[in-house]
Amino acid sequence: MTTTENITTGTVDVGDVRLSYRERGTGAPVLLMHAGGFGEWFSPVFHEPALDGVRLVEIQRAGYGGSSTPEGHVTFADHARHARTLLREIGIDRATWVGHSSSASMALQGAIDAPEAVERLVLLEPAPSPAGPSAEELVRTAVGPAVGAAQAGDIRGATETFMAGVCGPHWADLVRERLGGDALDRLFHDSRFFLTDEVVAAMEWPIDETIAVRVTAPTTLVYGDSPATKAHEETTTALAAWIPGAELVALPGVGHAMTLEDPAAVARLVAAAM
Repeated sequence: MTTTENITTGTVDVGDVRLSYRERGTGAPVLLMHAGGFGEWFSPVFHEPALDGVRLVEIQRAGYGGSSTPEGHVTFADHARHARTLLREIGIDRATWVGHSSSASMALQGAIDAPEAVERLVLLEPAPSPAGPSAEELVRTAVGPAVGAAQAGDIRGATETFMAGVCGPHWADLVRERLGGDALDRLFHDSRFFLTDEVVAAMEWPIDETIAVRVTAPTTLVYGDSPATKAHEETTTALAAWIPGAELVALPGVGHAMTLEDPAAVARLVAAAM
């Protein structure tokens, strides 16, 4: 464990993998779980002053960044269990879970599996399950071709296809602007696990109204009002109708890459939800 400028970094053995994390601050615990494809989606949000009043924990999930890559398949429930174990190992029994895209779905699964560990959910554009009418087009033009390219060994081409379909044509410029010129190399590294394992887990994940109504944590569901695809908005809206008492929020001026597009707005939204 290392502490620098009030930021503590470390790794935790959660059983089948070791997870890398960093944290800062004191107060109510908040967990940031990054979206698929890149372990640094929440990096700019982590530093936002709107979250200075909480104990903020940002993890890199199995297969990403400084965390180890598992030997076998990892389900959404497994990812949620990893996060829950890490929190417990650093002394946190209950936290607000903030998930983005596939990790929003993982956080939702975590709240179903272990409601005692989840104080509140803030879910930023969960992965498209349940699928709305736009999901079919997204699969045809982006997800399907990306998975095919990954199976053929072209991880870079697969990543570019997927990211353009989900985040729009300027996604690479946004990543470089927010995270530095070498960030794309790190993203392409992380995308291998996403495209070869996590996409499968997303397709396997079971969610319907009978499952969603079991969520007892107060839930805020968020979508961007300027997306490259409407698929995530459709899913977010459907989940908001299923989860008891859920709040639905449209974040202006952003799409699926909202944590990089406007990290200050995302941080303010999380703080307000608490």
